[in-house]
Amino acid sequence: MRQVLSSLLVIAGLVSGQAIAAPESPPHADIRDSGFVYCVSGQVNTFNPSKASSGLIVDTLAAQFYDRLLDVDPYTYRLMPELAESWEVLDNGATYRFHLRRDVPFQKTDWFTPTRKMNADDVVFTFQRIFDRNNPWHNVNGSNFPYFDSLQFADNVKSVRKLDNHTVEFRLAQPDASFLWHLATHYASVMSAEYARKLEKEDRQEQLDRQPVGTGSVSVVGIPRRAIYSPTTS
Repeated sequence: MRQVLSSLLVIAGLVSGQAIAAPESPPHADIRDSGFVYCVSGQVNTFNPSKASSGLIVDTLAAQFYDRLLDVDPYTYRLMPELAESWEVLDNGATYRFHLRRDVPFQKTDWFTPTRKMNADDVVFTFQRIFDRNNPWHNVNGSNFPYFDSLQFADNVKSVRKLDNHTVEFRLAQPDASFLWHLATHYASVMSAEYARKLEKEDRQEQLDRQPVGTGSVSVVGIPRRAIYSPTTS
């Protein structure tokens, strides 16, 4: 069941530097029926896990908003399908081919209504933005992708290309046995290429990381804000 996250963070910083606060608390029955409350403290600088510099978004909300190509079974610690229904390892580990699910919808929000389900365009957009320094989206909201930058991933990923609507291929400069495991982290959450194109036409590219649209079980219906007060000095 797709849930709705209406009280985003009770104590947190905001994407734009203001604070995020919950609106008036709904009755407990409403919370049980339509969402959840998760109380944390910390600074939120993005809703895009690949650009997150702390664990606040990655550890608490990324799994609610987004999905990845792969997941890790919490009991066996084996890789398992998520957005990819299957995958192939070719060229002795230098090429990875993913066959995508065909039934995964993106969230409908007040700021975006998708017209199609998740496909290869979304995967290519997501990872070309991260790995291709010449991609026009790479520098939107800064060129930092802390997790992948720390691994120097961009230096080893030669290309990310669409073979058909439901097949994507990654080519590496050299084999990397850890590659699939990195794609199973929440830092590798898949974004909507269709949403990105809409924002590009409106010249509002920065909103991609601030008003999230994903394939996860929870969608954001609003980001309520409150004023920030400081002590009065005499």
